[in-house]
Amino acid sequence: MPARTPLSRRTLLRFAAGSLALAPILAACGTSQARDRGTEELAVGFPEDSENWDPHQPPYTVSRTIARQITDTLVDQDPDTGDIVPYLARRWEVSEGGSRFTFHLRDDVTFSDGTAFTSTSVKNNFDRIIRLGSLSYIGASHLRGYQRTETPDAHTAVVVFDGPNAQFLQAATTQTLGMLADATLGKDPKDVARGDVIGSGPYVFSEYRQGQYVLLTRREDYSWGSDARSNKGPARFRTVRAQFIPDPTTLAGAVTSGQVDIGTMLDVSTLAGIKAADLHLSQVAGKGISTPLIPFIYRPIFQDAHVRRAINAATDRQEIADRIYQGNAKAATGLLTAATPGSADLSDLLRHDPGRAVAELEQTGYTRVDADGYRHHEDTGEPLTIVFMYTGSGTTKEQMLQLLQNQWKKVGIRFDLQPRTEAQLSDYTLYDAPYDLSTWSQGRADPDVLRVVYSSFYENQSFFFGHPIKEVDEALLKLQSTTDPAKRQQASEDAQRLLLDGGYSFPLVDAYTSTAASMRLTGIPLDAENKLVAADVALSG
Repeated sequence: MPARTPLSRRTLLRFAAGSLALAPILAACGTSQARDRGTEELAVGFPEDSENWDPHQPPYTVSRTIARQITDTLVDQDPDTGDIVPYLARRWEVSEGGSRFTFHLRDDVTFSDGTAFTSTSVKNNFDRIIRLGSLSYIGASHLRGYQRTETPDAHTAVVVFDGPNAQFLQAATTQTLGMLADATLGKDPKDVARGDVIGSGPYVFSEYRQGQYVLLTRREDYSWGSDARSNKGPARFRTVRAQFIPDPTTLAGAVTSGQVDIGTMLDVSTLAGIKAADLHLSQVAGKGISTPLIPFIYRPIFQDAHVRRAINAATDRQEIADRIYQGNAKAATGLLTAATPGSADLSDLLRHDPGRAVAELEQTGYTRVDADGYRHHEDTGEPLTIVFMYTGSGTTKEQMLQLLQNQWKKVGIRFDLQPRTEAQLSDYTLYDAPYDLSTWSQGRADPDVLRVVYSSFYENQSFFFGHPIKEVDEALLKLQSTTDPAKRQQASEDAQRLLLDGGYSFPLVDAYTSTAASMRLTGIPLDAENKLVAADVALSG
């Protein structure tokens, strides 16, 4: 779906100022509720409702987390080693050229409607993702070059591409390529988005109340958990209630008090109170795109490479990490977070250097400085102004933007911040915005995530769709076609360096995924992309 706000919910939460003042109020009833739940229900708090529960469609973290519980994938990724491990496929082979993937499937898997999972299921799922087109733009990127799935027998699926596809095995671990029953595949995508979805996972999608919760129910006959999971059988909790708690303080208070067992995607403003409470706290470095601002190169101000390059030099990322994230993030060192396979330390291109920023701006004609310290073009008198419209006034996000405003003013750039409501921004997409830059981070434990965000290939997802940069597209395609690991690592670094040299992205920080859980649980099991694995959650003692 099109981006509706400049700071997408995929990467920056709707932060709100506040403290844990609500926690004492909630605590009186919350703790006893947690005890009474036992293993009957696992209550999980999320900061938002994704409003789309088709695993093949949205790339939002909440949707993908729910999909993790109700669907299985051909293979899985070990969160500790990054290795690809068996799941629905017991084993697999990749052809010498990297274009044919043969999966030998388990013969004991069923969907929750009782139908068998077979090689035809693989074919039907991948064919459906292709048919969805722009509704499954992440799936389309994972299956780029897909030709067909051959089914020589019921438990052998051969996935064929038109050329080498180095990223496909890792892509096959993600929920976007999760397996759904034929009964779901044949439905209108709108109905599936509303929760009419049947998978083969350890939980069944039972109920959805918009803006309130999703209810999942355990499959008693489940017995095919992946090799990356500690529990391969039925989940320990009978139900999972995923509650949507958009206010960060209320979400933190809910987990502190015991109203929910687990709170995830916690806001940095609430972490001091979380750390002071008697809770498990997991802070795991995110994998995927570093949290960026990305210029719209079709906007006049950013058609000039000197202006784009000046932004990175004018940005003090360490100050953002220290002051805004309070040490709960690290300054970005590249376009991929440092925890992502294929990352590269490109700090030399992201060094805070106001003098270099001024030189870039003056080289393109912004030499006149007014009494307020802002630059104007020496020929036209045009002010050097960058416009940003955003939602979330009075939030941590706004504090970060205001810090950038101050940093950029020191080199003469006016950063015009214009808060708006979601309704006011709902008509704009990535390609017709009346402002100059945006953000669109994406999580994935593979460098090919760069191709999705920074190429021109995918409508509604790729920032340069409709405005292709030939050398960038060519560099990013190598992430898919290069099968040698060392050469692929170099291809990732080359692509990132090309994008940063051209000033096509302004990476800011590598954010952590912060999740807190009640001490009544043994811990917080996460997958390779830091999403909760509810089937592995267990009571302590």
